[in-house]
Amino acid sequence: MNSLRLAVLISLAMPLIARADAEKSPSAAPNFVIILADDLGYGDLGCYGATRARTPNIDRMAREGLRFTDFHSNGSTCSPTRAALLTGRYQQRCGIVEALSERSPGLRDEQRTIAEYLKPNGYATAVFGKWHLGSKPGSAALPNRQGFDEFLGSRHGGIDYVSHVDRYGRLDWWHNDEPLVEEGYATDLLTDHAVRYIEQHRDRPFFLYLSHTAIHFPWMAPEDRAHRRIGENYDSAEKVGPHVPAEIGGVVNRMIERLDDGVGLVMDAIRALPPGRETVVLFTSDNGGYLRYSGFFNISSNGLLRGQKAGLHEGGHRVPCIAWWPGRIAAGRETDATTMTMDLLPTLLDLAKIAPPPAAAAHALDGVSLAPLLLRNEPPAERTLCWKAGDSWAVRQGAWKAIVQHRGPPELYHLGRDIGERRNLADTEPERLRNLLAAYADWERQFP
Repeated sequence: MNSLRLAVLISLAMPLIARADAEKSPSAAPNFVIILADDLGYGDLGCYGATRARTPNIDRMAREGLRFTDFHSNGSTCSPTRAALLTGRYQQRCGIVEALSERSPGLRDEQRTIAEYLKPNGYATAVFGKWHLGSKPGSAALPNRQGFDEFLGSRHGGIDYVSHVDRYGRLDWWHNDEPLVEEGYATDLLTDHAVRYIEQHRDRPFFLYLSHTAIHFPWMAPEDRAHRRIGENYDSAEKVGPHVPAEIGGVVNRMIERLDDGVGLVMDAIRALPPGRETVVLFTSDNGGYLRYSGFFNISSNGLLRGQKAGLHEGGHRVPCIAWWPGRIAAGRETDATTMTMDLLPTLLDLAKIAPPPAAAAHALDGVSLAPLLLRNEPPAERTLCWKAGDSWAVRQGAWKAIVQHRGPPELYHLGRDIGERRNLADTEPERLRNLLAAYADWERQFP
């Protein structure tokens, strides 16, 4: 064979070889799926010690992946955590510091979301479920103006799971910018749309943000009939749903199990993708669970943790988190690395080999990449982490946590020895407390 003919054959074969190598290569751009539960407590899953509800599908994710035991939502209520998740920044930089009402302007247009980083790099992008980062018609805060090709779900907070009416008595179920009338239990509908999306995008990289409304109130089981009607305002205790207090625990268990069923169907669709299309799945919750609300008790479980949703003891913000990527994330591991919701965006950028914004940029990230932890069991460097909710705040360094609730006296806990925050060490560790208070004051000065 002469050298010219050999060169031609090699040149023809190279694209085929490169394509085959790309399909086999673990460095090829993976799909990303973030499954965000709503108000799911630290003790609500079997893999975190739950005995009330059965969660075999999420438990399987934990067995096949990495389970976090010290993962925290950025906020102790809905909207702040969602802003931090999508931007990789403290929610204070986004101007979203509380659960948004229908009058709130929402996420500012100048913020950059995960979708806005991934879309220019060849990713299809979709969000199915609860948005809660701005609900005004035509607003720049809406999902299709924040980098998402497709949106289906609710713009605001908790909706009736059957009628899809929000607490203000308005239909809150949308496909992109158009209201959508669709029959079915919200958890099931979101699962169905997620599965369809995965199947439709089997041949290209995609980012799917599956933001469930479950297990947020109104607490409704799959067999319930619609409770809210269009035109009636439910911004009161009536918004909790059609059940009496004694029934709520059992209803929430069924909601958790239906959520788990949906996760199982989504994971089945992911496992059915072609071998060359690898997928990273991250499962977590937007804040801790409610233990009691407006006379309702035994709602959710935060395990051994003190406190609940909206508070800044651990039960308000330490949440379940599982990372799954077979063949890349070793199965059956757990980590006690202290991590937060805002770390998810830089992690995805790192895994997609997309450079993060420089430290001096307007969109500089506060979160850090967890890719070394996921892939090589290398935890992030120790850092100061802070939470603020209304007139309460908390600061964490290593195992030490200081907390001020409603402008009361500072409390100090060593979480390594007292995860339930029962032994206040403020009087016995005054220097440690002063250092933490000073660290929090430095952090707060960043925000006008």
